[in-house]
Amino acid sequence: MRNKDFDNLLDTQSKHQIEDKELISYMNTFLLDNYRNLNMDDIKEKISNSILQNPSNNLTGYHKFKNKEFCIGVTQFIDNLIMKYGLENIQILEHDYSYYQRLNPNIIFADVGNLKPNSILLMSMPFAGHCDVHNQMEEILEECNQKNIDVHLDCAWLTCAEKIKFNFDHPCIKSFASSLSKCYTLDWNRIGIRWSKTIDESDSITIFNKFNMYNKSLCMIGYHALKKYPINYYWKKYRDFYYDGCRKTFTFPTKIIWLSKDVNGSLVGVSRLIQHLYDISVSN
Repeated sequence: MRNKDFDNLLDTQSKHQIEDKELISYMNTFLLDNYRNLNMDDIKEKISNSILQNPSNNLTGYHKFKNKEFCIGVTQFIDNLIMKYGLENIQILEHDYSYYQRLNPNIIFADVGNLKPNSILLMSMPFAGHCDVHNQMEEILEECNQKNIDVHLDCAWLTCAEKIKFNFDHPCIKSFASSLSKCYTLDWNRIGIRWSKTIDESDSITIFNKFNMYNKSLCMIGYHALKKYPINYYWKKYRDFYYDGCRKTFTFPTKIIWLSKDVNGSLVGVSRLIQHLYDISVSN
């Protein structure tokens, strides 16, 4: 029988991330002095490797993206592309990250099969509307290869996902970015990495990195979390409670730890629910 108390723990509007008490307590121990002498290139490599080699996912083909640069979360990656090309010149697919529609409420979404040649496509991977690789991803990349469309991937949700299988080795993919915000609930301090195949000396993120203008303390905070907790920490700790919560609320699991879908296919936040179920198990 369905328990309405569990239903009341679902987020149908603002979808909150997991607030893990153990992780929050540990993050409060961060002291900048403990990290001042660390080599920032080493921190960058450790963050990069942890994201790309996450054992919960199967990512390949990223070795051609040799340029790794810090960014203030994936949002800076997105804003940087908009600054370079203009939002009106970037193709966005329907059901992608709501940020684009907030920037332009009258946005006209691109159609797979009718993408504009010699242009730019910015899309999320995992795709926001699917919580998985876009179900037409192969067709999209093939079309972009044929039409000389540069693809830039917003991989913000990659670190809080599992069972994502993706090969970055496509000629059309020029850059992608991910961050530690979602896997450690560090949205209050966004720590991201951008990977790209080529360097543009006039690119703002490149300038930030070349002249050490990026916020080193953010990177150190991310490393502080990564040093103690694996990047798939939430899945390892809450997986059983996530699936149990989906069963109890008749929602469908996705590949994102804090999101499920209702019978209409709409995204539902389950962070409060799975934390409640975890707390019950601990108290027992």
